[in-house]
Amino acid sequence: MRKLVLPAALLSVVAMPALADTGIGLAGDRTLVTIDLAAGQVTGMTEVDYDGRLHGIDYRPATQTLIGVTEGFEVVEIDPATGEWSLIVEMDQEMSIEDGAAVIVDINPAADALRFMSGTTNHRVNLGTGEVMVDGNLTFTDGTDGRPMIGGTAYSNSFGQPDSTSMFNIDVALASLVQQTSPNDGENQVIGALGAMIEGPIGFDIVTDSSGTNTAWLAANGAIHTISLEDGAVTESWEIEALDVTLRDLTVMPASD
Repeated sequence: MRKLVLPAALLSVVAMPALADTGIGLAGDRTLVTIDLAAGQVTGMTEVDYDGRLHGIDYRPATQTLIGVTEGFEVVEIDPATGEWSLIVEMDQEMSIEDGAAVIVDINPAADALRFMSGTTNHRVNLGTGEVMVDGNLTFTDGTDGRPMIGGTAYSNSFGQPDSTSMFNIDVALASLVQQTSPNDGENQVIGALGAMIEGPIGFDIVTDSSGTNTAWLAANGAIHTISLEDGAVTESWEIEALDVTLRDLTVMPASD
């Protein structure tokens, strides 16, 4: 199993979160992987009852439910325990997705709207009507060369429906945390390097507790990590027991206080 290459000082760190947040990973076409983050182990795997591929999944704070986007560009609500789903809305236009490209599915908690991206394409989706707003292509505005290669996205303050939120991305080519400072314009600025090389698909999410504390999680190459939103560095790292699949998305369901 390939592992995230970490500095020696972090390889020996085995830290567990204080609260029992539950990670839900996405593997294969439609396999949900439930992870007890407090215990650091897989507790279940469920096939979503859908005849096709899911582009991605996320936690929707406003309804406290798991949502997904199907290859038919339907936004659906999913029961992670059973794999059963129900339709929320159909997008009124599709997005061109290159073979093998990462697809971003993430809820903006302040707007209760879906951010849907792939490559440099940047869409917003109204979850009430299915209307797709085509926003500005992803770019760097801080002098960084090239174009962003985003493998994962997460919003801060993902608890209820907050007054404000910030959008963060993982650039897999730079192995860095970046902030999409103007989400609708697609403008990105590098915050800092993870301090680790990334191989293959990743999962990235930010979970917010009822006191407003944000914790950023990164799943990559069989391991899971926490990340500083201040400087982008990996702060803690450990392997997940019984994880024998590759995660290509991750969301975290917050613990009940």
